[in-house]
Amino acid sequence: MGEKHLNIKSSTIEKGLDLAKSFLEKLIFPTIEEVGLLIADNIKLFRYKNQIKILLKAEKYVADNNIKIKEIPTKILVPLLENASLEDNEDLQDKWAKMIANMADSDSNLQNQIFPYILSQISINEYNELKELSLGEYKFKLLRNDYSRLIRKDKYGNAYDTQVLRQDINKIEQEGFDLNLVEYEAANLIRLGLVKQLPPTIIIDEFKTGGENVPLFDEQWHMIGAQYDQDDNGYRITELGERFLQICEISKK
Repeated sequence: MGEKHLNIKSSTIEKGLDLAKSFLEKLIFPTIEEVGLLIADNIKLFRYKNQIKILLKAEKYVADNNIKIKEIPTKILVPLLENASLEDNEDLQDKWAKMIANMADSDSNLQNQIFPYILSQISINEYNELKELSLGEYKFKLLRNDYSRLIRKDKYGNAYDTQVLRQDINKIEQEGFDLNLVEYEAANLIRLGLVKQLPPTIIIDEFKTGGENVPLFDEQWHMIGAQYDQDDNGYRITELGERFLQICEISKK
């Protein structure tokens, strides 16, 4: 049998490339010409621009906050810049810049490979909700401090203000906080170890016995029924979650 030749006209290839390019223009921003996708060095130019932008921001944070810099280990810095170069969200680019500044801060001890990985895996919506959760935890801490001050004066906790605070604290400890996220976003924060979901609330049906002064044979015994409220369990931030937010923000010195 003779050899079979694949005959594809150059115009067919060009048409296919144009169609692919047209489709990709609908999927990506900036434009393909700016990103360099399917052209020359693929997306190298796009990533290079992002790296420059983020590094310049980091340098400004260092200068504005009088940060004395130290070296960032190569095994941390290289993947950090690689991941940062793919970020096209301005707000998250700002987090990358702050992360670099904090890692370079000679007064901090935040150099760890886990933080760039986490930031590369998170959306701005998830990040903002994590910050809201952290704010809730901060207010909860203040609530506990207020309760501690009250209980020193109200030893038995009988005062109205003391009881109200105790109820508020119990509610948060049992139910946690809400996350305004869809299920897969909340699951992502759990997967990354930034938040934990509290176990379901156990609801025990009310029951009554005959009381202390009723003879044993007159006691009324009831079966105890327990139910799990699967929809009522909230979230708490983890220590890793707090550390992650710390490295993505600049604290005033």
